[in-house]
Amino acid sequence: MLREAKPGDYELYAAADGVVKITSGVERRILHALQDGDFTPTELSYVIGRSRSTLSEYLNKLERDGLIAMVSKGDDARSKVCTLLSDPLVNSKRPDGNALELSTDILGGILENPSSASNLILRSLILTFDGVGMDISPLMFTIGCDVAKHILPEIKSRNVNFMFDIARERFMEFNIGEFVFYSKDPITVLFRDTVDLTQLSAEVMASFVSGYMVTILRGKLSKNYVITDSEIFGIKNNYIRMTFEPE
Repeated sequence: MLREAKPGDYELYAAADGVVKITSGVERRILHALQDGDFTPTELSYVIGRSRSTLSEYLNKLERDGLIAMVSKGDDARSKVCTLLSDPLVNSKRPDGNALELSTDILGGILENPSSASNLILRSLILTFDGVGMDISPLMFTIGCDVAKHILPEIKSRNVNFMFDIARERFMEFNIGEFVFYSKDPITVLFRDTVDLTQLSAEVMASFVSGYMVTILRGKLSKNYVITDSEIFGIKNNYIRMTFEPE
């Protein structure tokens, strides 16, 4: 959910010509709405709560920046729909000193045991971004999707049990924690990280797992799946439970 914008808040989006920083609350709401699908300007005006004329100024700017496109709807060139051309990367947040301390602890462990770097550096980076005030959940969701796309060709059967076995085995090879299918109806996964996390950093890891899972499920079951329930628990914020169901 998009929280109320405050002075200094921003989001970063990856467009064709580079990264674009968004500070306007209205522009943020437009981009968030378009992540759910295409809208006509009239539909967006209802969603955003602004008049068509006011909204047009924001839409024109977002189009100039390469973040969205206005494309013809059907055969009627006068009827346009807004579509998203960019990918969300980072949301600003309040800095967290505890996250920086946890990241420093991980780096200390890497120095003592350099062979652990491959499976610890990711969480150190997540905690560092959390510490300095950057939520990289959108980026980690995309990375999770991309990882799953490379694994999909290995899942040659539509048998659900086979799909779950391959998805779990390949995920475990990342060496970032334990990953189990807690339930198959509804599809529920449980992830236990091996390091201490903050609440926000755990949410970032959950975004990675979510991107991984929805891509596997969509690719093999030919349905769009969404998270219908989730929970982060444990005194170290290192347990994540997520339930996925078809839209």
